[in-house]
Amino acid sequence: MNNCLQIKTHRLELLPCSLEVAQSTATKNQLQVEQLLGVRVPDDWYKSEVLDFLPTYAQMLINDPSHLGWGVAND
Repeated sequence: MNNCLQIKTHRLELLPCSLEVAQSTATKNQLQVEQLLGVRVPDDWYKSEVLDFLPTYAQMLINDPSHLGWGVAND
């Protein structure tokens, strides 16, 4: 992952949403998402409006990996 795409403070770390995270989240594979992110994901997180965009974003990354970081982010 490109380090210039990360923002980190003592309380927050923002990372680009990887293909694996996008795919796992879109399929609501909570265990895999938690393993990839290294955090606990609350059940209501899957009600987020961004979830509708994740399959499109995942396809964008498959077609052109340079889109990483342009569209959605993990925080």
